[in-house]
Order: sequence, then C-alpha cells, then structure tokens
Amino acid sequence: MFWNNGLTKGNDSRLILLLLVMLSAMLLPSFEIHPTLPNIRVDELLLFGVFGLNILAFIFKGFRFSPNAREELRLQNKALRRIVLIFGCLVLSYAISNFYGVVILGAGAYGLRDVMELVTFFKYFLVVTLVLSINLRDAEFAVLSYTFLGALSFLILFSFAQSLNLFNLNTWFSPFFNPNHWETMILGNPARVLGTFDNPNVFGTFTVMTLAFLVARYYFVESKIYFPLLLLILIGLVIKVEYLTISRTALAGIGIVLMILSIWAFFYYRRSKGILLRIGALFLVTMVLFATASDGFFVRLTDGFNFSTSNSFIGHVERLGAAVGSIWQSPVFGWGTQKYAMTTVVDNEYALFTRRYGFVGLAVYLWFFIQPWLLGLKRYRAEAAGRMKEYFDVKTWIGMGYMALLPAVFLYNFMAGVFYNLQLMTIFCIIIGLVYNTARDDY
Repeated sequence: MFWNNGLTKGNDSRLILLLLVMLSAMLLPSFEIHPTLPNIRVDELLLFGVFGLNILAFIFKGFRFSPNAREELRLQNKALRRIVLIFGCLVLSYAISNFYGVVILGAGAYGLRDVMELVTFFKYFLVVTLVLSINLRDAEFAVLSYTFLGALSFLILFSFAQSLNLFNLNTWFSPFFNPNHWETMILGNPARVLGTFDNPNVFGTFTVMTLAFLVARYYFVESKIYFPLLLLILIGLVIKVEYLTISRTALAGIGIVLMILSIWAFFYYRRSKGILLRIGALFLVTMVLFATASDGFFVRLTDGFNFSTSNSFIGHVERLGAAVGSIWQSPVFGWGTQKYAMTTVVDNEYALFTRRYGFVGLAVYLWFFIQPWLLGLKRYRAEAAGRMKEYFDVKTWIGMGYMALLPAVFLYNFMAGVFYNLQLMTIFCIIIGLVYNTARDDY
C-alpha cells in the first residue's frame, strides 16, 4: 500500500529495492546485534527502514496519495485485498491463540520473543506487497531475471568451491554463513555443501524452488523450434548442487517437480517428438548426475531409509510425538506462540503451527500457500483454453512454476518448514508476490 509513495514512489525505485532484498536473501547471512536479541538480516533493515520512511512521507503529505499512486493502487486493488485478508487472518489467529493459551489456559508467559512472530508476519507482508506494487513489464522482468541468474551463478560456483574446498575457504569463509555448526556440515562425514545458507537442507530446498521455474521454462516457454541446450546445462548444474547438499527431502522435492512438469508437458503437447526429446534429455542428465554422485551421497541416502537406526528419522518422530501430544490438549486454538515455555524445534511445520494456533490457524496457514496456487491455475486455464499454445507468456509461466513447486514445499514442511526460515521464506514470498502480480490482470 505504502510502496507507491516516498522513497519508492517510482517503479524503478521499487524494482531496485526488490533486487536488493532478493540479493540479500540469496547471498548474505544474518548478523548478531546483541546476544539477547534475534539475529537481523540486511533485507529486513531495507524493508522496515524504507517502509518506515514511506509512512513518514505519507504523513507529511497530509495522508494523501498522489494521483499516479492512486491509479497504481487501483491496479493492485483486487490482489491487494486478497493479500490483506490472508495476513489479517494470520494476525487474528495469532491474537486469539495467544490470548487463549496465556489467559484462558494459564500456560506460559507472553514476551518479546512472542512479539517477534508478528514482526515475521509483517516482514512477509512487506515482501509480497512490494513485489505486487511493481509494474513488471518486459524490461523490468528482464532486469529481475538477469539479476537472479547472476546470483544463482555465484551460488553454483561457490557450492563447487565449498565441495572442493578451494583456497581452504571452508575454514575462513564458509563459517561466515553458519558460525555454530559449519564443521559438522561442511567438514563432516559425509561433507555437505550449504552455500550461503545456514543449513544444507535449506539450500537444497532453494535449489528445488529454482528448478521448478527453470524446468517449467524449459518445457513451456522456450521455443519448440530449437533445443534449449544452455537452459538444460543450467538445470543440470542446479541438480548437481542439490546432490552436493545431500538433502534427502530436497532430492524428493526435485523428483516431485520433475515428475509433475514432465507429465504435464507430455500430455499438453500430446506426446510430440520435440517434447519427448526434452523429457528424455532431462531424464538422461538427471540419471547421469545421480549415478556419478559421491559415495557420501549414497551413504546418507541409504541411512535415511533405515528407520530403525537413522538418528535423523528417530529425532523427527520424537519431536513430532511431543508436539502432537500438546496439540490434542488444545486442538482448536492451540497454545499460542509459547516461545518461553515450549520448544520451537518440532521438525514438522504443520505440527508446530497447529500447536501454536490450533486447527483454525493451520487452515489459515494452508490458505496462505494455496491461494496463489489457485491464481496460477486460473491464469493457466484461461491461457490454455482453445488451441494448443507453442509456448506460454511470462506471467502464465510464473503461475505454472508455482503450481509445480507447491507440492514439493508441502513435502518439505513435513520434515522441516519454509515459513519459519527467514532467509528461505523471503525468497518464497518473492515468488508468491510474483504470482499475485499476475493477478493485476483480470484473472
């Protein structure tokens, strides 16, 4: 709402802010400002700082938007109402559950750490509405795409450098991103690449997000006249990076994304020779990379299927069991955030959210993810109606990528979760914002 005035009244300034937020989320770690306070990220400083200055500018202008800003808000109105409603329900669920847990049930206490949950909600709201506020024409989208590809190229190179420990960087540079557990991750047995993220599983999930859109472009956007070899190479490099993270959940996510998009393309293009060639080439690349993965990759993969001895699986089950026990004691509204009285480590985001906000809150949580999926489906059905299209436009492609991605994210949320990882969720909110941005049209 307030992105269309003040420092970001121009479309270019909003785009620049988005680029800075995206680059910060992809490449920079969080920073400690005080041992008793949560770490802070550069993207959070940018978002809250610029938004605050925009509020001041709005006040100084007599609480009025310029004619140009009012017209831009009119174009955003339909999608903005959807966003405000879902975040309003999140805040309402938060308020009811905390009141119910602390006052009615008399459990725990409410303090600063619990308030930070609202700050997290507001950050996500700012990211989604910032993306919505940008008029993404071809030029703006090209800048956004090339900036992302530049950052992705750095991540790929950095990942291979971590894997090979070039210049001994795993002892002086990699700890910058995970100061507490870098030795067990990067120098462990097996060694796992974490890129610029604080956990290999999180980095692996980022590769799944990236692949959903790269593969959707590979099948549905690139011209069928020629074979997109460079794009296939990029897809192969991203898959290889995921293998270097040795994230089993991300590996399953890649399988889901590739399966959904390949079957989708197979039937949409009616088993044409061109699409069969693309499916076959992608399958071959994936299998060659899988067959040539490290021994540590297969050791960890095998360990994951041995449920009786896998420390990871046993730990997940124990933490989930404790959370489920709390859920059934207060299933409707939950217990509230309870960050002082209950653990924040559950390893299942559905269980964590339900314990905090009950099944009412879980419904709002699921709606947060599903509503953009329905918007993407609506646009796809409108564009795909009638004759078969050789390729889809950028806005439809964004929705199709999200549609393929969401099942993989839902799987990841069973084992960990994206919502409470501030770095990963910032990137995911940019994706959600892009889907809502397509709803500026009449879809």
